[in-house]
Amino acid sequence: MKEDFENDTVWNLLGRARPVSVSPYFSRRILREIRQNPAQPSLPAFLLRWLAAAALAVLTAGFFLSLEPAPSPVLADNTEFNLMFDTMAGIDSLAVVEDFELPGAAQDF
Repeated sequence: MKEDFENDTVWNLLGRARPVSVSPYFSRRILREIRQNPAQPSLPAFLLRWLAAAALAVLTAGFFLSLEPAPSPVLADNTEFNLMFDTMAGIDSLAVVEDFELPGAAQDF
């Protein structure tokens, strides 16, 4: 496996690259720059608070409005529906129903 790394062009290129040295105070300087130049929000803080409160109010109202049951449609005097319902109501008289018993099951409960 070591032979693969010795002949690899990427490892050869990395071996010729100059070493990078970082100052010991690099992180301290970066943090100082961040503190001196804080990023300004695109909207003022009070507007962001009101926007968050309004979004929460809209979500809460939407949730509670979705809990209200939808009004059921009123069925008018639909003779076709009534005929279909009456036909389906008698479906148990058309189907063959047999009593099913498990073999060896106890009959006395």
